[in-house]
Amino acid sequence: MKNQNKPDYGVDGSPGQFAGLITAVIIFFGTGCYLITFHNTAMQILALVLFLPGLLLGIIVGSFIIYVMGGKLRYRDWLLSMVNWKGNEAVLDVGTGRGLLMIGAAKKLNTGKAIGIDIWRKEDMMDNSLKNTMKNGELEGVTGKIEIKNMDVQKMDFQSGCFDVILSNLCLHNIPSNEGRERACREIVRVLRPKGAVIISDIQHTKEYAKIFIENGLSVEFFSPGLFDGAPFWYKIVKAVKN
Repeated sequence: MKNQNKPDYGVDGSPGQFAGLITAVIIFFGTGCYLITFHNTAMQILALVLFLPGLLLGIIVGSFIIYVMGGKLRYRDWLLSMVNWKGNEAVLDVGTGRGLLMIGAAKKLNTGKAIGIDIWRKEDMMDNSLKNTMKNGELEGVTGKIEIKNMDVQKMDFQSGCFDVILSNLCLHNIPSNEGRERACREIVRVLRPKGAVIISDIQHTKEYAKIFIENGLSVEFFSPGLFDGAPFWYKIVKAVKN
């Protein structure tokens, strides 16, 4: 049972996606185990061929479980360590979900404020809702330093140049079109202050984000999580600073 007195930062993705991966692992390994029992070289070779994608998918599932079970907290801390915090920053968390980055940033602030925006699609995170995000903020004791808004990153209501730090984890790839992701990146640039930093973690399209940031005059760096940083190896990070 879940502890209702501890924050719950959820399971990224939909139940169907996770169940599909587990089912695929079972099918590949199960079929491979069956075929390898045949005293036939061709069948045994086919079994080994099936074991390889099964092993790869098993590694993916295992890495994801480690991330969900606590690795995401280490990963959050690693991402936040890329910012030289002063405590008075205005922070935006794009696609805040259960508030992982927003709440982590709020803990770094004294007079500053962290705002999280999302549209809370169920397919992006299990039990994804503004209510669950607010509950985590209460449990973490940061309600006075956060604000949560239902807002699409492609068309934000914020004034230009109003954030010192913009964060995002596993959000922008959910925008299906290249044009939509470009609008999102340009909006991020618009609301970022000069000398401000944006840190985006995602599973794909990070080079695409970086290209747009460079076109808008930002300096860009790329990072990948290490073995003990809490995230799967396929996560990629782009950090951009507005000149």
